[in-house]
Amino acid sequence: MSLLAACGQDNGNGGGATKGGNGNKEQGAQEEKIELRFAWWGSQGRHDRTLQAIAKFEQKYQNIKVIPEYSSWDGYWEKLSTQVSAGNAPDVMQMSILYIKEYSEREVLADLNPFVGSALKIDDLNADVLSNQGTIGGKLTGIPVADNASVLLVNNEMFDQAKIGKPEKDSTWDELFAISRELKAALGDNVYGMFDSSSSLEAFMYYLFSKGDKMYSEDNRLGYNDENLKAWMSMWETARKEGIAPPANITASALPLSNADPNKDALLKGTVAMMGPTWIAAFPAYQSVMTDNVDMISYPRAEQTGSVLQTAMFFSASAKSKKQEAAALLIDFLVNSEEAADILETERGLPENKKVREYLAPKFTDRDKKMIAMLEHVSQSNPAWYDAGPKGAGEVTALFEKVIQKHQFGKATIEEAVKEFRVEADKIFARNNG
Repeated sequence: MSLLAACGQDNGNGGGATKGGNGNKEQGAQEEKIELRFAWWGSQGRHDRTLQAIAKFEQKYQNIKVIPEYSSWDGYWEKLSTQVSAGNAPDVMQMSILYIKEYSEREVLADLNPFVGSALKIDDLNADVLSNQGTIGGKLTGIPVADNASVLLVNNEMFDQAKIGKPEKDSTWDELFAISRELKAALGDNVYGMFDSSSSLEAFMYYLFSKGDKMYSEDNRLGYNDENLKAWMSMWETARKEGIAPPANITASALPLSNADPNKDALLKGTVAMMGPTWIAAFPAYQSVMTDNVDMISYPRAEQTGSVLQTAMFFSASAKSKKQEAAALLIDFLVNSEEAADILETERGLPENKKVREYLAPKFTDRDKKMIAMLEHVSQSNPAWYDAGPKGAGEVTALFEKVIQKHQFGKATIEEAVKEFRVEADKIFARNNG
């Protein structure tokens, strides 16, 4: 990777950088020291690898100092929201498909188009993903890091202990609940077959897709049939009553679904045997601590698969950063360079950059091959694409959890919860989208 020839010119988006190594300056590069704040979420394994990649980047660009800010998934978004509100967002941030549209429309994320072809190369990235998911309102606000698909994770050891067969790669909800009953009968109390994902809007969205329904309408409102939400809630209510999913108080307090850190999850603890939704990109974090005791299956199907395709995550820059050019350099290094690939490998998922994936192919482990096989399996199953939703979707996601938990704790009937969510969600969307 080379610096742009005029990277030191002041274009209002931040200064350039000095190429490392022998300390010689690229043409037009400035000698000023630049500090970049870089925030991401993930497991300890991701943190360790990312810090090593940062060190490599700083060797190459010796006048750029990267200040890392990392946390688990559950704390990342609260902290980022606070930073954005205070006008103090990190210069570079890991961004989820869950929030990229909303953050882009709120003008939190910088348009990286001015740096394409110079500080930032995109030739080897998927053009469809760049245009359909990374570009919002004509602005390139997210550089895709890796390909991904939604899955459930399985604790193999629990099924071995119960002496029952593991779930098939493509299973229906009825089949998974049936096998959960067998597991419960074999292993007894305080063990559950399924993690209760009923309060997850993401989980419900995949259920809708499997039923041929959709979460959002074209006029920026909720678009599903209410009967499908009633069926979703009833399904989980039955599972809790049967004891094959944890009771509400345990799910809410003791079994957080971190989506990123296996050390915080019930799957590792042997409390639940199947958990999700999560992503193929999360598999390395679990495999690193659970070794052969963890596996992946597709998200449960109905009329069609519930698994969806999406970008594992994006790297974005702050619209308020005065160092956007240097931010673009860091993103370019992490996504496109072989030096970073040697360190990061597939920790964030299967690299979006096709040349990087080809470069890493000889190093692929059995774990990597399993991830590739799972991604290809989902890709061939006529999956939907993840829908980030209209502006306000993040607030609606929080509302969904709150409303469904009222039902879980017996403070609202299914009918009351279904009505409340639609009314209040559409108010949020109307307020945000006009």
